[in-house]
Amino acid sequence: MEETKKLYHGAMPQVLNEDVLSFLCIKHKDEIGKGSYKDFPRPRIRYVIDKNRFGYADFGEFFFWEDGGLYVWQQSDEFEEDHNPDIVEDYFGHSCEGRGYTLRSIFAGIDTGYDDSNGSRMFTGDVVLVKERDGYEMGALCLASLCGRIGDGFYGFPLDNHSLTLDMCKENCYRLERIGTIFYQLDPCEEPVSIWNQALDYNNTYRDKEKESVLRTMARYTPNFDKEVWKYLGLEILGIEEFNWKK
Repeated sequence: MEETKKLYHGAMPQVLNEDVLSFLCIKHKDEIGKGSYKDFPRPRIRYVIDKNRFGYADFGEFFFWEDGGLYVWQQSDEFEEDHNPDIVEDYFGHSCEGRGYTLRSIFAGIDTGYDDSNGSRMFTGDVVLVKERDGYEMGALCLASLCGRIGDGFYGFPLDNHSLTLDMCKENCYRLERIGTIFYQLDPCEEPVSIWNQALDYNNTYRDKEKESVLRTMARYTPNFDKEVWKYLGLEILGIEEFNWKK
């Protein structure tokens, strides 16, 4: 957290990750607790509500607990049962009456501000098919964000010993196509793992063509808590449309 403090100089950083967002939530804790955060810009995050159901929230509508877990404010009574008043009391120091219900959710990415080649907004955690200008396929890579110590950073794809940034892709006229997300085989009871670390593992693990095809199928049916690979493949065999991961 000490290093994270160096990232913030009074204005919202252009590149964000979970650590920076968590620090900003603490900095604006009073405003978030009262529901009075009105500053702009308000970066948008994605989170998992349920199977085949992503949610989206602007800054001021969520906070991160000590273990890195994400909590999102909800107004619908369908979330009343999942509300944890003790977490709210511990984090804000009061009950935040009138703010609604806090839903423990799986963090599923940050709006990067970049669109893919089809005009679809990209989020960290997306699996993106990357092709060079001549059509050469570099692979389906997981998008993540890295924040430096002086407020700099980038959105891009971490590779073995370097990273391919979205700015580099734009400069070189690469074709980018979102084809899914990495939020499959989820477990709500697991400790949060940063998207950067998930992307490192995803992008730098060798896979043969068959395994690659399986993972691309799984990426289309997200978010998903099913552990068995055959369930994902079964959806494809049955001709079930891909999950609503783009919205």
